[in-house]
Amino acid sequence: MNQTLLDVFPSEIRQPYAELSRDTIYLHHKWKIISELYVSGETVIELLNGTAPGFFRICKDVLVDDLFLSIRRLTDPKFTGNKKNLTLEYLTDCIDSSKYSQLRIEVEQLLADCSNKCTFAREHSNKRIAHSDLQTRRQVTSLSSPTTTHVEDALQSIRSLMNAIEKHFYQPIYCDDVNISYVDYANVVTVDAFRLLNCLLEWDASKKN
Repeated sequence: MNQTLLDVFPSEIRQPYAELSRDTIYLHHKWKIISELYVSGETVIELLNGTAPGFFRICKDVLVDDLFLSIRRLTDPKFTGNKKNLTLEYLTDCIDSSKYSQLRIEVEQLLADCSNKCTFAREHSNKRIAHSDLQTRRQVTSLSSPTTTHVEDALQSIRSLMNAIEKHFYQPIYCDDVNISYVDYANVVTVDAFRLLNCLLEWDASKKN
């Protein structure tokens, strides 16, 4: 994260914000890769299925589960027992309400919205990914089936919370929902996925010649 930007943050917020900023950026990189490989239309899906369907199915399961766990970690409580967690709730609690009362109120509201929109990730983590809930495993009870919209809404709620803090302390570089740390998540380029697809396209074309 840009040090000039960090320097304007109060000392009690600076480190957790920087660390969570990196986590948030990495989270969006993961989603970008998933989107490029698995949410780019039937042509790409047919290419993956025609190349190595079992491999790419396992990759999808692993990537999506990791994405859900990453969302869940960010929205965990600030404590587990007596151990502190580096989470959005912890960051919110670092905002001194006596000095920044309006910001604290705004961020608490955004945290509640974020917690609500990320419920699916916690549910899947608790019952399927990190644990194997017996009732769920035996299909006595069912899990939600998150859509692309659910994931994008969850990511947007995380951005909104982080951006509210950045906007408060460093307004000159801030625009609505451009993303923290000078990164425009909507236009993040993850060349690895594109390179992989191009290699597969070249290989597929060579088979037809």
